[in-house]
Amino acid sequence: MRLLLDTQIILWAAMSPDRLSKAKAVLLEEANELVYSVASLWEVAIKRLDRADFQVDPRALRQGLLNDGYDELPVLGQHALHGRLALNS
Repeated sequence: MRLLLDTQIILWAAMSPDRLSKAKAVLLEEANELVYSVASLWEVAIKRLDRADFQVDPRALRQGLLNDGYDELPVLGQHALHGRLALNS
């Protein structure tokens, strides 16, 4: 199954895997394809600018996700027109 992970889940997976509890088993299933949106990286970059206490480096987060086998879903114009991210674009 292809799973699009939201920003909070990718942050927990990268920095606090113990917070995933039940979701951790799903993330570890080899049959699942883990996908994150480029929009999540934008969200991290914006939060980093707005909050002094938020110190996540979006470049390091992206590299870690790619190294761990997560697939990157680009944001296309058609996603904005539909108001959501579509996996089958």
